Amino acid sequence: MQTYQPVEIIICDDSKDDASEKVINSLQRPDVIRYHRNHPSLGQAKNVNRLFDLAEGDRLVLLHDDDLLLPTAIQEMDNCWQRHPNLTACFGKQYIVSMQSEVLEEPSQQLNEKYHRTEQKSGLQQSTLFSAMTGQFPNDGYMVLTKAARHVRYRDRHEVSDACDFDFGLRLASSYEHFYFVNQYTAMYRLTETAVSSQISHSHITYGLIESLTVPPELAEIRGDRLRTYASPAINEWLSLGNQSAAHKIYTSPHHSWSKRLTLRGSIQFLLIICPRNLSIQVIKRLKKR
Repeated sequence: MQTYQPVEIIICDDSKDDASEKVINSLQRPDVIRYHRNHPSLGQAKNVNRLFDLAEGDRLVLLHDDDLLLPTAIQEMDNCWQRHPNLTACFGKQYIVSMQSEVLEEPSQQLNEKYHRTEQKSGLQQSTLFSAMTGQFPNDGYMVLTKAARHVRYRDRHEVSDACDFDFGLRLASSYEHFYFVNQYTAMYRLTETAVSSQISHSHITYGLIESLTVPPELAEIRGDRLRTYASPAINEWLSLGNQSAAHKIYTSPHHSWSKRLTLRGSIQFLLIICPRNLSIQVIKRLKKR
């Protein structure tokens, strides 16, 4: 349905059943769709890297299996490329949609404002690192130079856990310039039932990625702000994993202020850090149930 044509659709199927393969075969569009089934499953990072390697165009758009592109998405991003041929990546705003593809207007607006996808920030970005650190650069739905995607690649789970999308954006921004934000809705991020029920977070990984990042002086405050944002949830996650040492390191860092330590939450975190590990884990399990 894309208004920009022609396009090739490459699907790398990492699922454990043949449901997706049956749907693709029923479409009977080998002229457009290139389908590949992974045997055995590759995992997210290797699967995405395989997509990068299979792409034949000089630019690609990565899309997760539960998300959608608006029909004008590729055209909108290509228009930016025509005006700025030196771009590395281009992206727009995202709608949040339900499992039934219903657009959730207010959460969508809040999402884009949170990640600096506003009219004031539209156009060629002054700093790719700002774009990546703040989450302005999205996890998918962006257009990127194929050669840049192949150069940066996704890192595996044992290196960055499930924060591989955010890690890719950070390393892309560290290696390349010229990100463009177009102030138009181009993609739909699906709020899946699994994500809602599990509330999976990877703040401890995100915190570590940002902490290890070298930034120019003008971005030091932005980096510090992001670390302060992720510090408390990162402490909680390390405690949940039984790593009191990692939790203590963040707890006593400049990014977790005394005003945070002296709250009820901060006091509980301190007690969980100093008490025996097995007791700490048992208390956390009980707190989660409540």
